[in-house]
Amino acid sequence: MKRIVTCLLLAALVPAAQAQPREGKTRELSVSGSYQRYSSGSSSSSSAFLISPRLGIFVHRGFEIEPEVLLMFATGATVYVLNGNVSYNFVGEGKAVPFLLLGYGIANTVPLFNIPTTKVEYSVGVLNVGAGVKAFLTEDIALRFEYRYQNFSGDGGTTNYSFSGYSYSITRKIDVRLHTVQFGLSVLL
Repeated sequence: MKRIVTCLLLAALVPAAQAQPREGKTRELSVSGSYQRYSSGSSSSSSAFLISPRLGIFVHRGFEIEPEVLLMFATGATVYVLNGNVSYNFVGEGKAVPFLLLGYGIANTVPLFNIPTTKVEYSVGVLNVGAGVKAFLTEDIALRFEYRYQNFSGDGGTTNYSFSGYSYSITRKIDVRLHTVQFGLSVLL
């Protein structure tokens, strides 16, 4: 896992001559507001609206690395989500640019509506899959619409307890799916 993250970060630092979707542009700054719906193994669900910034680096025409770092400070603990995403922008002559996103990351929490649910002592895997479209208003500014699916999963093992002759075990597992629709603005730099 560390190798994947390291490779993605190294690739982001290597400027490529043909990396830009527009002549002379190699980076993209995006700010999105998103509607997020949370569901778990039970039938309950809830939703919220949040805002998130992102910096993308084009490494080859249409291919973009979008690292995401989310640090949160909870009571008595620092929690994080680190994602290494790769997206492909279907660059053409039109003003609409569809894109696909795929990535993986690690976390020590599940951020429901950007609020950590709890800090865990083991790594939680984060699968990111998304698709969207950027509608360019000018050559460098676009409205962005994106759907993102994230699956947070991890297994902290089993802890055995005994009390007054009774024994029981607790298995710590996380399996949470987030469905997010993001609306925002992208600026090519």
